[in-house]
Amino acid sequence: MITLPWNRKKSDFPIIRVDDRLLHGQVVVGWANTLGLELLVLANDRVAADRGMAAALKAGVSDEIRVEIVSMDDAATALTGGEYVEAKSMLVIESPGDALKLLHKGVALKKLHIGGLHFREGSDELVPYVFLSNWDRMALDEMVRRGVRISCQDLPSTAPVAYRG
Repeated sequence: MITLPWNRKKSDFPIIRVDDRLLHGQVVVGWANTLGLELLVLANDRVAADRGMAAALKAGVSDEIRVEIVSMDDAATALTGGEYVEAKSMLVIESPGDALKLLHKGVALKKLHIGGLHFREGSDELVPYVFLSNWDRMALDEMVRRGVRISCQDLPSTAPVAYRG
C-alpha cells in the first residue's frame, strides 16, 4: 500500500496547482484519480475564451470527474465565495503570476502547489520538473512574504519540496 504525504481533510480543498501543461495525464490520473477528486477547475482566460481548446482539454478527463473551465476573474469570485471547498477539488492555473493575480483579487491563498513549469528560455531549474524565470521567482517570493506556503510536488505519492524563495 502506498502512503500518500497528502492530508485529505476537507479544509485542504481546493488544491491550487500551478502547471503550465494545464489539464493533462499527470493531473487527471496522478492527482484526480489517486485523491478521488470530484472537481477539476481550470482557471485560464485564454482557454476559457477558446471553446475548441476547452473541449479538447475536457475530453481528456473521465466522466466521473466534473470539469469547469473559467476565467481568472470567475475563479477569484468563486474562491472568495468558498465555492470549491465542499467538493474534493483542484484548481489548476498556468503560472505563478496567475496565483499572484488570485491573491491580488482577494483570494485567501494559504497553500500553493507547483506541479510543473517546464524549461523556457531564461528559466533556471529548481527541481527537475520546475524551471523558474525571474518573473516566476518575483511572484513566488511576494506570495511567501504574504504567508503563502508554496511547495513543488509533481505527484501526490512524492514528497513535496518546500519553496523558500
